[in-house]
Amino acid sequence: MKDSAPISIKLISLNIERSKHLGTVLPFLDAQKPDIVCVQEILENDILRFVAALDGAEYVFAPALRHMETQGNPIVGEAIFSRLRVARQDIQYYVGNANDIPESRPSEAAKTGRSLQNCTLVTAAVEKEGNLFTVGTTHFTWSLDGEPSMAQRMNMKELLGILKLREEFVLTGDFNAPRGGEIFSMLANAYKDNVPARYTTSIDGRLHRAGQLNLMVDGLFSTPQYSVSNVEMVCGLSDHCALVATVSKM
Repeated sequence: MKDSAPISIKLISLNIERSKHLGTVLPFLDAQKPDIVCVQEILENDILRFVAALDGAEYVFAPALRHMETQGNPIVGEAIFSRLRVARQDIQYYVGNANDIPESRPSEAAKTGRSLQNCTLVTAAVEKEGNLFTVGTTHFTWSLDGEPSMAQRMNMKELLGILKLREEFVLTGDFNAPRGGEIFSMLANAYKDNVPARYTTSIDGRLHRAGQLNLMVDGLFSTPQYSVSNVEMVCGLSDHCALVATVSKM
């Protein structure tokens, strides 16, 4: 008798750069029909548009900052959307807290090298055919030119401390630190990096304000219980490229 095929889900992770690219992002998600979507830099005001594009998906949202250079000064954060039932959800801040949302001005950050934002680990355990899949996402601390900073070192230790207390999971996000560098390697040394080596940048130079940057800053990590396969990077959607993958239970 052949073993039954493993249960799997389709996952997408993408930094959408607020509302700038919804005309490409939302149709892409509608066409892809993923089970779960991890989104960084989403406006709180746009959440229901994603819910509609994902067939009434459940969601978890964590506010990170108030963007003072976008009309209306909207709240921006990270979210997970699931077309499957969300059995558990969790939001844990490793920088800041939910009661104090900083006012961010990116033009000032570009001058000072310091960006004001809370950092969260957003987690959802979703159920498919009686199996739970735990997926987390984060938008990590920014640094000037992708160079490691003291704030990044401190905040990565905080994030790793939280992750160490978790059992098994898949972690996605914009880590604002290039693969092969000090900060990214702190994660890659602890968890499996599932993005194929052929991808050398996750920045879409046609859409990013700084043009082409050879920085692989978006990640897809996993613990041993999960198998992550069919990983592809899709560009032309936002200033970052999307990661699309199949996640299976081992």
